[in-house]
Amino acid sequence: MEYSRGKILVATFGTLGDLHPFVALAHALAREGFCPVIATSAAYGDYVRGEGIRFAPIRPDVDDLTGRLGMDMAEIARRMSEDDKFLFDSLIFPHLRESYEDLLDACEGAVAIVSHSLAFAARLAAEARGLPLVTALLSPMMLYSAYDPPHGLRMPLRSAPVWPIEIVYNRLLLWSFSHAIALWAEPLRRLRREVGLPPRYGLDLLLGMKTSDAVIGLFSPRLAPPQPDHGRRTLIAGHTFHDRYLEGGRLSPELAAFLDAGDPPIVFTLGSFVVRGRADFFRNCVAAARRLGRRAVLLAHEDDMADVGANVGADIHFSVYAPHSLVFPRACAVVHHGGIGTTGQAMRAGWPQLVTPFLGDQFDNAERLQRLGVARVVDGKTATAAALCEELAAFDENYEARASALAEEVGREDGAAMGALRIAALVAQRETAREGALV
Repeated sequence: MEYSRGKILVATFGTLGDLHPFVALAHALAREGFCPVIATSAAYGDYVRGEGIRFAPIRPDVDDLTGRLGMDMAEIARRMSEDDKFLFDSLIFPHLRESYEDLLDACEGAVAIVSHSLAFAARLAAEARGLPLVTALLSPMMLYSAYDPPHGLRMPLRSAPVWPIEIVYNRLLLWSFSHAIALWAEPLRRLRREVGLPPRYGLDLLLGMKTSDAVIGLFSPRLAPPQPDHGRRTLIAGHTFHDRYLEGGRLSPELAAFLDAGDPPIVFTLGSFVVRGRADFFRNCVAAARRLGRRAVLLAHEDDMADVGANVGADIHFSVYAPHSLVFPRACAVVHHGGIGTTGQAMRAGWPQLVTPFLGDQFDNAERLQRLGVARVVDGKTATAAALCEELAAFDENYEARASALAEEVGREDGAAMGALRIAALVAQRETAREGALV
């Protein structure tokens, strides 16, 4: 492909759920004439290159994290679900300097940087290089709106404020919260000082909400409708639906045969990160499906195959990976953890959802789905077979009708294309301003 509009560095951090939207965005940027380069963990190099996208490895890699912490990824996932600060204190902040150095090199020759909200070092690199910065949000929670406040922060926010005093109350609480967590982010402030960048405060330090040239939400406006305090630079672009990974861009023959052999099953999945070390959860899923007399597909981790796989039979299929876009439409209900990528695929599939959140924004996403009337919620860490069975049994034709209507709307979204257009407009504005300054 010929690129005529320059290089854009796309920096992300996290699991497949954090990477897939940026792969979709990179493809959309390429269609707009840019040369996208995805910068993330070296573990994803083969996948990104296999998509025909240029790749830049950024520390830390998975081996760096597991080696330094002396934990496998299952233990890391468990610690994250128990301690809100573990992600930052143990996974991100200790590697800020090396991430920043790698990104400075990677953005050489770029015309803009697109940064995942947790890719803190990418925003520093954009400032240091004087490049336009786009912050991409994958979660509605990250908007921190007083009109539509996040859930799961363990704060007494007014969830559906109506009166002005309620909005003022939410605004004060969120301001206090943002400044409190910014005080805790000393490693980020210290690196800013060391590289000669001016201080930032509150959410601007953490997310760049005030200093980003654009903020793009890669999720459905049905989950987070535009609010007065989102700011004029914020665009809720819609969901992206890319979920092809390496050779997994199709159903395995075994899974396809299972789906063809009977009634639509309940699909149980915990994504690509929380799924580790959750054999107990999937055993409960098997028990719940059998109590309901329903077939089931378990998308579980390969390490749990020996344990969970002992319970499978003609009515239960165990698979390590399958594209949600191909499995969910053939379900009768979807049980998932509430990750934003899985949430988008489940919304588009048009079936009722049982959300079992474990950590972070999953609780917020679960609440938003419940608000739309397409989902029920049970805490993933304490979910029993009886609880799963009870919640699944509560789905009726009203849930199905609402889920089907929502699917029609969400299915028309193309967050990657909308986001790429916004980025292209920003780059064009910068180029016009630069040319004007030279005249």
